[in-house]
Amino acid sequence: MKRAQAVLDNNLYIVFGPKPPYTFLQESGQIIHSSEWTDYQLKHNVEIERVYIHLMTYQKIKWVSAAPKAPVYWLFYGNDLYELLLAFKGFKLFEQLDAPKGILTRIKGENLLSRLKRWAELKAYNRYYAPFVQSHVDYWCFWSPGDFNLLVEHYQFQGEMLKFQYGAFNPEDIELVKQWVVANPDFCSEDILLNHSGSQSGNHRHLLARLHDLGVTQPVRTPLSYGDQAHIKATLEFGKGILGSAFHPILNYMDRNAYFELICTSGYAIFGHRRQEAGNTLFIALMSGTKVFLHPESVLLPFLKEQGYYFFTWNDLSRETLGTPLTLKERTKNYSLACSQFSEQTIAENYQRILR
Repeated sequence: MKRAQAVLDNNLYIVFGPKPPYTFLQESGQIIHSSEWTDYQLKHNVEIERVYIHLMTYQKIKWVSAAPKAPVYWLFYGNDLYELLLAFKGFKLFEQLDAPKGILTRIKGENLLSRLKRWAELKAYNRYYAPFVQSHVDYWCFWSPGDFNLLVEHYQFQGEMLKFQYGAFNPEDIELVKQWVVANPDFCSEDILLNHSGSQSGNHRHLLARLHDLGVTQPVRTPLSYGDQAHIKATLEFGKGILGSAFHPILNYMDRNAYFELICTSGYAIFGHRRQEAGNTLFIALMSGTKVFLHPESVLLPFLKEQGYYFFTWNDLSRETLGTPLTLKERTKNYSLACSQFSEQTIAENYQRILR
């Protein structure tokens, strides 16, 4: 909101969900709850020029459908597409070793009853979602063409993609990484960073098995301080059993300084996600000179290729590639691209692109 106000200050923000007082928002005359909209519109005779949706939900679809016709901009969040792709479009997140066992495991829920309930909710929601995306959304706003391709393929989206990123990072964190890079120009490490959390979609066991088959003996540092608890437990047992002393699980919370040092001091990083996830961690790894390996079907590949980053996929994993760091030329190029991506000027241009 602060970034948007710096570009255009006549925005009205309609908040859905719990009523005020809000946890993360300061009350303002430009912020109203959705339940207040009808009275507010009658009182102020509001003319809607454009509608921006942050995180698509059923409530927002119903609100926009009832509003006067105006261009609709969908500020993509991630799970406002992935959950439906998993439930109904056969989107594959898990490799065989990491695939959850049981009924309706593609649906979120602690037990079968909760998954059945969520499935029914998603089924009903999808009846509104699909036609709304096809006929009401004019602009899809995000930076990853891989995600856009999913939207077009599975929901026949007819609108236009506008490059946009929220800038959801702390500039001080980026400066911290820049300072580290400048202070350690020749740093080299054999350590491998495996994923950023205990997220199920990280395919930890599949990757640990790959590393075992390659005969890897260097430390495999694996953050597991948060995420899916059942997956974390299974990963711990599997990692210790298959890699032994080379497996280094990180179970305690790390503050931001320690976390960024972990990324910067890892010579190699392997990410197991097919979906867009842990974007800031990935780009900080690229910025710091870490050699990055991604899922060969990651939705991030088109963006990274388009921008010109040096990166690799699981298909490139070998004892040799995990023992050969990036060249100075490759590190310098990745650093320059990531700095540009995290720059305040780039973020401001993103907001100007969708607001003006």
